[in-house]
Amino acid sequence: MKTGRIVVTGATGTVGSAVLGALSARNDSAGEVLGTARSEAAADRLRAQGVTPVAFDYERPETMRWALEDADALFLATGYSVDMLVHAKRALDAARAAGVRHIVHLGALADPETPHAHFAWHQLTERAIAAMGFTWTNLHPNFFVDTVWAGLMRRPDRLVHFVGDRRVSWITAEDIGAVGAAALTDPDSWAGQDLPLAGEALSLAGLAELLTPILGVEVRYAPRPAAELLPILLKQGMEPAYAAGLASGMAEIETGGMPEAGATFDTVERVLGRPAIGWADFARSHKNEVARPE
Repeated sequence: MKTGRIVVTGATGTVGSAVLGALSARNDSAGEVLGTARSEAAADRLRAQGVTPVAFDYERPETMRWALEDADALFLATGYSVDMLVHAKRALDAARAAGVRHIVHLGALADPETPHAHFAWHQLTERAIAAMGFTWTNLHPNFFVDTVWAGLMRRPDRLVHFVGDRRVSWITAEDIGAVGAAALTDPDSWAGQDLPLAGEALSLAGLAELLTPILGVEVRYAPRPAAELLPILLKQGMEPAYAAGLASGMAEIETGGMPEAGATFDTVERVLGRPAIGWADFARSHKNEVARPE
């Protein structure tokens, strides 16, 4: 089954924009592609990138049914919020009513029996997708290279994280987007599969050592206790229940209680025919984005 119209949620976010970029590069196999937008400003950003925007607001379910009209496939990414299950169910109800056939869901890498809300709520969404009769592909990325890089762009000599000395595995948004695009445009090959996305395992101290010669500055790892993460998330405005689930998962990683956090997989190579982008290649390609210390 090749797909016709594809709708990408979270289209102006890190992963959603990567999915759109990968779909554009696969113009021989992708049909019409729409990017969702909650505001006119977001729609303008999509138009500037050559993407057709469509109004889609999780708090306004009537927009979803119209946005998904005649769509064959949906890339579903929900926000980090206690409302994510409600938002996902609204989107899935609209997708079923519109006749969408295939869902590619952006989840997270975790044990199926995880007690931590950040991971478990993604897994509940995936069970709902399967139970509602869609064909599906679930993307399970581990730690995002792009998130850590955003901090390095501002302060390249200081690497801050909450996992202590644990080795954790990494994936770029570019690779997530490319795998997502493959699953959207060729669902027959990837339907019914959970795709773990983690191509390289490094400790943060090892990452600092790797980045130092590439960036031309001494990068120092400044570990912070995972116990400090919850108040930081609350100060940033994250909802308490969701923040607690995210922080508890990080605390378990810090103490070695989630061995899957350091696992690596050949998924990117299986899907795309090339290795996952590693930290060294990513840093060399993006080093001009980094601010230089005074």
